[in-house]
Amino acid sequence: MLHIKRLSQCTLEEAVTAWNTGFEGYYFDATMTVERFLERLVLEGLSPTLSIVAFQDEKPIGIIKNGIRLFNGMKIAWNGGTGVASAFRKKGIGKAMMEAALSIYQEEGVQLATLEAIRANQRAISLYEQMGYQMVDELEHLEWKGAYLHAKSASYPYLVEKTIPQQVSDLSFYKGLNPWQTQWQSAKDGEAIIVKDEQGLPIGYAYYRRSFHGHGKHEKTILFQCEAHPERNDAGDLVRFMIDQVLAFADDSVVTIIPNLPVNQSKQTYSILKEIGFQTIVQQVFMVKELK
Repeated sequence: MLHIKRLSQCTLEEAVTAWNTGFEGYYFDATMTVERFLERLVLEGLSPTLSIVAFQDEKPIGIIKNGIRLFNGMKIAWNGGTGVASAFRKKGIGKAMMEAALSIYQEEGVQLATLEAIRANQRAISLYEQMGYQMVDELEHLEWKGAYLHAKSASYPYLVEKTIPQQVSDLSFYKGLNPWQTQWQSAKDGEAIIVKDEQGLPIGYAYYRRSFHGHGKHEKTILFQCEAHPERNDAGDLVRFMIDQVLAFADDSVVTIIPNLPVNQSKQTYSILKEIGFQTIVQQVFMVKELK
């Protein structure tokens, strides 16, 4: 008999079993240890009380990890992963879990439900469409390894303020409806720059996180968002300038990652990164459902 519990009512071992079996044979290796599972819950701002685990005869066979954030007074939910064990797929379990998750969203007063799906995963996309989600953008995970050829940034008449990602959220043109993993809350321990014009008005922003290995050597940069004010005629120059600032310290050993970049919603940034030479690693779709 199928039974759905809140993750907070389960043991960690049950939750991890549900995750690992639910994503067995996935498009990439999603296997987690208990430690890694907890780390991802915290890093991605996901909630055990909002997430669910499906059981069949007391055996954990499926999971949906959920989180809720507030943007401009709107409650936004994110489905951070839906998995069903292979032996139990095509039996309506995914649909039952999605219905349970949407019911939780309704209880919490969520106004916008969001998720991502691998573009090639038509079975999952079809399920989400049945549940009322609509595809609103294409997403790409981009990577670059090596030193960056810097633009002639000294010629740009821009001022740079170094700050923290949270400060970016106060900007009128901050893209708080971009995918969950690109929002400022996901940039824990990150850095940010706000670019201003000669009058001191904000005209662009970028935030990112650099990681270092045990000996203190810079090994990776994650660039979450890099956006120019939409009314700027020099938006392209602004984006190039900010990329130059963020990657200023990258050498041949550094990997730069851009997670879930919206191809259309962040068209300017996407075009410039591809022009520079960033490679597409994963293609996804961004789907949303408005709730009443």
